[in-house]
Amino acid sequence: MHGMVAGLALALLTAPAATADELYSPYQPGEGTGDSLNASGYAVCERDAPWIAYDATLIDPDGEGGSREARLVFAKGAERVEVPLGEFDGDDRLRGRVLWPGAAVDDAGAGVAWPGWVQQDGAWIDVGEESLGWTREGATVTIAANPEAEIAVTYPPSTPGCTPGPRAAAAPGPDDPGSLAATGGSVFGPLVAGAAALGAGVLAMATGRRRGGRG
Repeated sequence: MHGMVAGLALALLTAPAATADELYSPYQPGEGTGDSLNASGYAVCERDAPWIAYDATLIDPDGEGGSREARLVFAKGAERVEVPLGEFDGDDRLRGRVLWPGAAVDDAGAGVAWPGWVQQDGAWIDVGEESLGWTREGATVTIAANPEAEIAVTYPPSTPGCTPGPRAAAAPGPDDPGSLAATGGSVFGPLVAGAAALGAGVLAMATGRRRGGRG
């Protein structure tokens, strides 16, 4: 028994000790580890124009990722439209905002065109899913850069201060000079006619009295 214990002790003493590198080796990603993309986004109405704000970070553990060009992709059934976003920066991040597909603004940044709306004979007509109207509802939206990530954005709703579409023509109000002119004309006409009729009746009565006096 004492011989067995002595042999085990001798074996432990003579075994090579583990090195620090073996005990604290750095993590090495497995062969299945690939690139990924973290992304988020939201839509907002500003000066009657629909905008999409986005923020994306490229995860590239081996530094051998694919294209650094990113694009915003809308897809619905057979429909597809892409909006270029630019390149990821040195920190593998890309953020900013772009107009919703089909929208446009003037030099002051106010909305002048919208998806699903066309102008005919000076009036704006809602054409449903035509003219990129399909992007307003039910489309899948992704930021793609190989890899890609889906983001949840919905077309911004109308509010009292912002309408992401053509504004309806306002009816003339009581303070509108045009409405005052029209109202004044409509009231003035009957007043003139009534005054004329009243004057004619008074004149006829006076004439009748004069003739009766002479007789």
